[in-house]
Amino acid sequence: MEPSQGHSHAQTIQSNLTLPARIDYIEPLQQYLHSLCHIHGCDQQDILMIVLAVEEAVSNVIQHGYADDDQGTLEITFAMGTADMEITIHEQGLPFDPAMLATYGQEAISSPADVEKGLGLRLMKGAMDRVEFVNLGKKGKLVKMSKYFKNHRVDAYDSSHKLQRETAPDTPPVTPPFTIRPLAREEALEVSRCAYRAYGYTYREFIYYPQKIWEMNQEGTLQSFVLVDSQNTLLGHLALSRATPGARSAELTAAFIDPACRGRRLLNDLTTAVLDAAQHQGIGEAFVHAVTSHPASQKGGARSGFLPTGLLLAALFPDLEFKALTGRVVQKESALLMFKLLKTRPPLTLHVPKRYAQLILDLATSLGREVCIRETIMPLPHRSDGAGNHYYQVDEFNFTEIRIRTFGEDVFEELRHRVRGYIQQKTDVIYLYLDMENPLSPAFTTRCFHLGFFFCGYAPGEMDGHDALILQRTNALHIDFSAITLAHEQARKIMEFIKADMPATFQEDV
Repeated sequence: MEPSQGHSHAQTIQSNLTLPARIDYIEPLQQYLHSLCHIHGCDQQDILMIVLAVEEAVSNVIQHGYADDDQGTLEITFAMGTADMEITIHEQGLPFDPAMLATYGQEAISSPADVEKGLGLRLMKGAMDRVEFVNLGKKGKLVKMSKYFKNHRVDAYDSSHKLQRETAPDTPPVTPPFTIRPLAREEALEVSRCAYRAYGYTYREFIYYPQKIWEMNQEGTLQSFVLVDSQNTLLGHLALSRATPGARSAELTAAFIDPACRGRRLLNDLTTAVLDAAQHQGIGEAFVHAVTSHPASQKGGARSGFLPTGLLLAALFPDLEFKALTGRVVQKESALLMFKLLKTRPPLTLHVPKRYAQLILDLATSLGREVCIRETIMPLPHRSDGAGNHYYQVDEFNFTEIRIRTFGEDVFEELRHRVRGYIQQKTDVIYLYLDMENPLSPAFTTRCFHLGFFFCGYAPGEMDGHDALILQRTNALHIDFSAITLAHEQARKIMEFIKADMPATFQEDV
């Protein structure tokens, strides 16, 4: 077990371990990890949670992937940032799906051994902020986990009282003119403070960790822009978020304006500047997730040229807080997916089942995308390597996102088993992204209807540059569509289509 250290990007120290896939190596692994966390200043509670999660993940992989292999090895990578830790376990043992272990407290548990396994998996997910499973095909599989260090959150720098802006009674809260520019390193803390003033602690977790904001900017998954006044006071933030550095499509996210200067339409100015930067960088598609408890963000997106292409039900916090807009949202928030094309592509063929052909054609045409729709159902191959397929759970919103580019009967069976596990774990909703530029997509999509999936949206360029069909499956959620506010006629048509496409009852026991 030989660690090596290096820098993967600024402020991140990477440690790599190769160890035999044997249970008796878990204890020295725990000791090493405990020391590593201690060196980097983690508090005791975070250390206990991280060590627990790694113990459970590694023991499950060994027991189920290497039970009869004394020669197997595991590659474990620890990437230590100043505000978080990311852990990757690479294994090439027998096909094994940790998500299919029985879930503690569910009917699937039939023995004390099942109880132990299910409890372990539940503890692993409860201990970490994100857990992801990646299929590498013939190269094996990855288990990826991440954890934010609570002692680096913004309230470790300021009390809640100090997070509120303090201005003298005779001083204007903001002083024009305003400037929009890329984030400077020393401003990351002020971005977290601004997010708190706009949303309290109901926004995405990473935005409350200043060091994490800067690290994501350095590695290329986030590109932050800030709006400052003549006194260089930070009053707003908007970022481009990419799934991987250099990705063709980007989301406009982490958008907020200090409540002291709402009503000046400064977010419109920020959006224009960020879109100009995205176009200059060669980004082909930009998108936003607009909330549906009020129409403000939808109207702002429309003013910037974004058009509705989907509706993600129950996607966001049930307690999302919009100060001075609607107050606190009592139903879990649905998100309107809105896209804008920044670059043209040559005409392309999209493979879609007849059920969605006209809708996809209409949505693509509304964006200015020239497409040809093919509805041909081709037989799925019995086996594929599943390379490029991703499964990950977003615990802070309690949803799972699945992205499938490689289709086959074996991939469908894996999907069926995973869906069963997510249902047992009481995941609120599953979003399924399917590559529509793959000719096998119509056959695979049709099979997914029997698992309870229905229409969600169209996402151009969202699968490594390919256009994606998004399906969704809710899990025992009541959706009050009357509480969803939509400002665009095309958005209302999408919602009506979704209501008609939702199965009254699921025809197949997954």
